[in-house]
Amino acid sequence: MEHCGIYREIPIEDVEIGMILGDIIDNHGHLQFNGLVTDKNIEKIQQLRQSGITTVIISQDSNKEESVSDGGKPVFDTDREDAYYMELRKAEEVHIKTIEAARDVLGSVRLGKRVNTKSIERVAEEIVESILRNPDALVSLAQIKGYDEYTYVHSVNVGILITSLANSIGYRRDLLLDVGVGGLLHDIGKMRVPEHILNKNGTYTQEEFSIMKKHPVHGLNILKESKNISDISKIIIAQHHERFNGKGYPKGVYGKQIHEAALIAAVADVYDAMTTDRVYRAAWLPQRALAMIFKGADTEYSRRIVELFTRHLGIYPVGSFVKLVSGEMGVVVRVDKGQILAPDILVLFSKNGLRLTQPVEYNLVKKQKEAHGELYRIESSLNPKSFNIDISKYVHTSAFE
Repeated sequence: MEHCGIYREIPIEDVEIGMILGDIIDNHGHLQFNGLVTDKNIEKIQQLRQSGITTVIISQDSNKEESVSDGGKPVFDTDREDAYYMELRKAEEVHIKTIEAARDVLGSVRLGKRVNTKSIERVAEEIVESILRNPDALVSLAQIKGYDEYTYVHSVNVGILITSLANSIGYRRDLLLDVGVGGLLHDIGKMRVPEHILNKNGTYTQEEFSIMKKHPVHGLNILKESKNISDISKIIIAQHHERFNGKGYPKGVYGKQIHEAALIAAVADVYDAMTTDRVYRAAWLPQRALAMIFKGADTEYSRRIVELFTRHLGIYPVGSFVKLVSGEMGVVVRVDKGQILAPDILVLFSKNGLRLTQPVEYNLVKKQKEAHGELYRIESSLNPKSFNIDISKYVHTSAFE
């Protein structure tokens, strides 16, 4: 469980009855102990000591005379570049503003009001400007998932992901704006789908799926009088469910008949949906989602786009919870496009599975060049929920202040 007090690390042999311990997790990710040490469970501490655990984390409440001066703030690599972190604060504002715009526009369509896309166009421009300043910050925020307001947040995440990938491919600024607007509005047609179908907890009937498959056409009809919406934006709305092998919808077009921007949108749409909690299933880990998309390369998706997308996000995207060969565990906070297997991580657990008083930032590229560098390679990706970790706490700027 997450503890809200201040913690410090002590040798396990110094544990006494009355102390409050942080989570002790074994190498298999299982919680072995936490909470108050009593005369009834002190033997468990001895067993853990015999198993090889040497230190534990205790709550500051266990001893009021001790103090931790910095309150558990992260210890950073002082040589890191600050451009990403400087942009992250601005990107958070853009992210919030964009969700509000999506909520207003899509909500108005749901209520049958006349659509006004001006606010979407404005936030699309802010997305482009943020990505041009730093291509990673806003994409990092798109990796932080939440079940609440899925339709709006999903639209925003897709808009960010496809704009960012289009930028990395080399799209001009005006085309980036068109792509961004198309991504933000790609699901606007779902506002014409009955809510009991849209939010159904279970498999669609054939009739329900037929209704759902009409949402790209609904989207075009909603925007047919919007003169400010470009052809590329409309193509994304029309084709984001088309598939490379012709087995998509609504028209069943295939291969080069599908615009490149729509091919990008198809991958971003599926990736974000897979990695977000839904009513009917839990979110997939990013690595599982990317692997599943890779299986569809050359059939459902363009292999070129899949490879570009994976390289762009990294094998371990921002927000991934990973375990190093050393046994340490932490959250990926930044990915270098040239070193996708060696991202920057914020270490939260020691090699003994103990929650650190101060998270420590590792640049794995640098760490791997040091002595015993093999220990600083990623061994596996883990589910943060198994460790009661709220990833958003470690990706937003509040984690670095």
